[in-house]
Order: sequence, then structure tokens, then C-alpha cells
Amino acid sequence: MRLSLLGASAALAAGLALSACSGSTGSSAAMPPSGTQASTVIHNAQFSVRLMPGVKALSGPQCGSQYSFCFYVTPGNSGPYVETSGGTAPLYNVGYITKNKNGKIDKKFNDYFYPDPGDPTYQYIDYMGKTPKKPGKVKFTDVYCISFTPSGCANGTGSILYLGIAIY
Repeated sequence: MRLSLLGASAALAAGLALSACSGSTGSSAAMPPSGTQASTVIHNAQFSVRLMPGVKALSGPQCGSQYSFCFYVTPGNSGPYVETSGGTAPLYNVGYITKNKNGKIDKKFNDYFYPDPGDPTYQYIDYMGKTPKKPGKVKFTDVYCISFTPSGCANGTGSILYLGIAIY
């Protein structure tokens, strides 16, 4: 069972990577315009995404314009960190976290959504690495896909967000 779940997760990650490269309809709409300050709430015509109360956000040059928003993840605290709501239909979510230096999926992270599907739904993130001596820089990207169908993230019709993560 666990092996098939890992295989399915890998297939979804590959599908997300391909859909991000293919320029799906949702991927560009979710990104902030170049050179603007990202906020911790994203509204689009179909859904909104926000940081949960108490989650420490990063802003300014340490976040960068390539991210919708940035936040700290604390080892030992699985969250929830991010909330997604649509108000009309259940949302299906898929995510994975990559290292910024090489773009590979970071195995020190485990993320999941609950409930999935749901409205609202929450992203939980477990970080099993070492705690830095002082708050770190944004070194990870949460590739976060939102869809109104179970296969939307795999087939490129979902909306993709890029969220910056630093460890606190």
C-alpha cells in the first residue's frame, strides 16, 4: 500500500512539474507581477489562499517576486500553514517542496492537505531536518496546485502557486 502511494505521489509530482512547464492557465494567474511585493493572501476569481493565523510571513527582498508569498516553517510544528477556500465547490490540492539550489524534491519535508477535497482545506508541512541557529533564508519552494477536479493537477488544468519557504 505504501509503495503504491509513493508511486502515485511521484506521478503527481511529475505531472505538476510538466504542467508548470507547459504554461497551464492557472500558473501565470497565481504569480504576482514582477517587481511587486507579494502579500500573504491571494484572491482570484475562483479561490483564495492565505497563511494561517500565527504563521510568520517573510516579505521584501528576502521573499522575491517569483513567489506568491513566503513563510517560515518550524521543525516540530506541522501547522496548518496555508488555507485554501473557494466557496463554491470542493478543492483538490497537491503539493511538493523543492530545494531552490537544484529544483529537486526535498525529502526532509512531508506535506499533506486536510480535508482533501475540501472547502476550506489546509496544508500541513512537516520538516524533519535540523533547526538553523538563526532564522534562515528562503531556500525551498512549495509548488502548490489547486483544482476543482481530482485530475486537474495531473493534467495541467489546475492553478499552480509557488510559495517560498524558510526554516525558523
